[in-house]
Amino acid sequence: MKLKRFLSIMLLSIFIINCINPSYVNATETKDSNETEEDYSKYWPKGPDVDADSAILMDLSTGLILYEKNSHKEQYPASITKIMTSLLAIENCSMGEIVTFSHDAIFGIESGSSHIGIDVGEKLTIEQCLYAIMLASANEVSWGVGEHIAGSLPDFAEMMNARAKELGCLNTHFVNANGLHDDNHYTSAYDMALISRQAMQYSTFRKITSTKRYTIPPTNKHENDNCFLNHHQMLYGYKYPQYEYEYCIGGKTGYTTKAGSTLVTFAAKDGVELVCVVMRANGAASAKNEYTDTTSLFNFGFENYKKYELTDDSIASEESPLYTTYSPFFNAEASPLKVGKNACVLLPNGAKFEDAKQSISFNDNIKLKDGENVIGTISYTYAGKTVGSTDIIFEKQPASNLVITQNTKVVESKEVTSSNRFNLKPIIIIGIIAVIAILVWLYFHFNGKKRRNSRKFDLRF
Repeated sequence: MKLKRFLSIMLLSIFIINCINPSYVNATETKDSNETEEDYSKYWPKGPDVDADSAILMDLSTGLILYEKNSHKEQYPASITKIMTSLLAIENCSMGEIVTFSHDAIFGIESGSSHIGIDVGEKLTIEQCLYAIMLASANEVSWGVGEHIAGSLPDFAEMMNARAKELGCLNTHFVNANGLHDDNHYTSAYDMALISRQAMQYSTFRKITSTKRYTIPPTNKHENDNCFLNHHQMLYGYKYPQYEYEYCIGGKTGYTTKAGSTLVTFAAKDGVELVCVVMRANGAASAKNEYTDTTSLFNFGFENYKKYELTDDSIASEESPLYTTYSPFFNAEASPLKVGKNACVLLPNGAKFEDAKQSISFNDNIKLKDGENVIGTISYTYAGKTVGSTDIIFEKQPASNLVITQNTKVVESKEVTSSNRFNLKPIIIIGIIAVIAILVWLYFHFNGKKRRNSRKFDLRF
């Protein structure tokens, strides 16, 4: 009997210890965990048929893929390459920097390819160059910008490939800045969506890609204005007005004989922003082409998906591990935590926000600085896919000197050094074990004493 009671108490102790720091997952499981990726497909809308050899439709905010066809197949990109060129220019230059065009930049491009008539020695600002690259698809300007940034076109190509790798591209290898054909210059629809999504993080790129007409004033080589139009017909259908799309907010065209028609397009409706990439499509002269394919995919995306905004309340809950007796700095009434900008979840129509599985993770051993600090991530999954994620941001006040340590604890410290970082969990566990040991001892002590007294009483009678 004693053994049974003792084992019961010890099992209860182990249970209590394991409950001290459970992993934090606040979710509604709506799908069978044994379902395969093929099983999950029934929860997602089926997209339209497109003629392009490769295509992808991706949500800009979450990165959720709404449609794909041969999205990882290597293709020649043609001039949509220039999105990467523009991205590197924005990330490495100020808009006022002056580009001086070399002989190679002017005469190195193919005869008859798109250009804006720049002369050797002509000077343009980076900002003017970007408009020429994105609107008029100027090949000589792309070359000149590559030389300006890296010193030579081969060195710039190395930068392009390194940046592509950083973005998670899987099937990309660039050899030039403009996309003129080279057998070793290729990418995929998926990779171009990643590159384009990153470019749209910059307001400068957004402004340029959405511009329909731009004028470069007289330069050191030309006395007259140089005016050109955006080639993208879904944004500005000066050539094919039937392809204008009211929700289009920019993009980039591309074409070479070997690449066929390529197209990257951005569109926004009801707060949802999408990027569509089609590669090796038919030309605009055919009934089914890059513009009709893109329009069909956008309509599919906007009609079948709904956006849910995430607020700071997503992490400011009493159930969060930051709001426990072991993290007294935080409180639900005045939370210093907030989610990142443009935080949202995208779900197919018919699914509710509660159907998405939420998980929160906090980074380990962060040295907090004054102001905003990224301390973790909140993400949502639905039917096998991540449908939204964002940073968790902690805003540290100058008077508070804190270190976030393992297991989501927040520890106040006089000096932020390794010797001051500690974890409360071992102390709590030791304390609980000590209390349980005392309770067990008291139980057996008083129970034994009671039985001894009972025996004495029996002897008297």
